[in-house]
Amino acid sequence: MSQKKKLLFANKQKFTDEMFKRLEEFVDVEFLDGPETEEYPDLDFDSINGVVCFNFFKHNDINKFKNLDYIHTTSTGYDQFDLKDLKDRGITLKNCPGVHSVPISEFVLGATLEIYKKFHQLKTQQNAHYWYCDWDLEEIYQKRVLIIGTGSIGQHVAQRFKGFEPTIIGIDAFPNNKFGYFNEVFTMDHMDSEIPKADIVVNCVPLFENTHHLFNRHCFDLMKNDAVFINVTRGPVVDNDALLDTLKSGKLRGAAVDVWEHEPLERESEFWDIDRLIISAHNSFAGNGNNERIFSCITKDTKDWADGVLVANLQQNL
Repeated sequence: MSQKKKLLFANKQKFTDEMFKRLEEFVDVEFLDGPETEEYPDLDFDSINGVVCFNFFKHNDINKFKNLDYIHTTSTGYDQFDLKDLKDRGITLKNCPGVHSVPISEFVLGATLEIYKKFHQLKTQQNAHYWYCDWDLEEIYQKRVLIIGTGSIGQHVAQRFKGFEPTIIGIDAFPNNKFGYFNEVFTMDHMDSEIPKADIVVNCVPLFENTHHLFNRHCFDLMKNDAVFINVTRGPVVDNDALLDTLKSGKLRGAAVDVWEHEPLERESEFWDIDRLIISAHNSFAGNGNNERIFSCITKDTKDWADGVLVANLQQNL
């Protein structure tokens, strides 16, 4: 019987012992003594064949791992890795696509309802024992929702909105409407023509070199004065200075931002004092079903790796 490959699990999160027993059926699992954000100079680097982590290699030198051929990130995003470098090293990188789509899409819908229905105002009135009937509330019904990015998160966002009967438009470099949640889908060159029509604009685009500051001053200038803007993917996809100036000018009914160009958001940032803005600390992905979805993805991919049948999917276009 051939020796099992050794997998370093650098980010245990809240996975259970029962979950790890699944992995140990086909790999030897080793754990760090502390958080993955520390340096571990005393690891037996030569014995490790694979690593499960998020940002472990920002703190530990990948050059020390002479027999590494597999990395699995616990996140959907993988912009923390240099894909070309991994490909040159012969290391296959796998991610967890779609595992956070449910809670993120619920966050988008909840933030939209918060802005449209002013729930924060109701709580303020309640705390003040103040009875006030505000007629200036909006409906999602028959609004136009523009979702930039029709991958897993965008699909789930569209699915959540669909029950409210808006018109849902998707835009992507590779438009995807396989489940029929969108009324129409377009390529990225339609952004300028679609943004001015949208009542709600949701950014679901991952961060790549060509999506950095995709949402810039030009995009915000195109938006309706009473539009809602929501960002739930990566902070640098949005020019934060442009968004700040837009909100300070009085434009936009409201915005919800979960991710920022620089995290954590500085305590002195002007964003904190904008009442029409919902600030989330890169937390929209949180949900009680995440652990099982993530671990199931890791288990399947790791078994394929151990069996020698793993197919690379992130470096194929490099």
